[in-house]
Amino acid sequence: MGLPRILTVCALACLLTSCSSVIDPSKNQVEPFSGVVAVGGALIKPVSWGKQGEVEVTITSVTPTPANGPLAMYLGQQDNAGNCFQLAGYLSQAIVNRPVQFGVLQKGNYCVGVYDPGALTVAANVAGNISHP
Repeated sequence: MGLPRILTVCALACLLTSCSSVIDPSKNQVEPFSGVVAVGGALIKPVSWGKQGEVEVTITSVTPTPANGPLAMYLGQQDNAGNCFQLAGYLSQAIVNRPVQFGVLQKGNYCVGVYDPGALTVAANVAGNISHP
């Protein structure tokens, strides 16, 4: 194998490993979101990213505090019509200032849903952050 072939193979190997590697979470983008969750309703935040990496969501405030326990949160896949479909196993309680790690996800269009599982007696203002690659 000649030197040009070796260099070509090395260059391709470097490109392939950089495409499939996981982005360091400390280099993630942090995207804020906020809105209102009505009694029995949901707040949906579309989000997308172009690389594989770890995803974490933190609810930073819920006002007023839900009377009957915490709100719920999920990570979903967004379709072309803008609908948000919960990914299996990506459901958690939305406890203020407790980060929820959703693991390593592929690039794509996603959404975060924060909803009332029966905890609200009045609408609540919700704010949070999504950390993604």
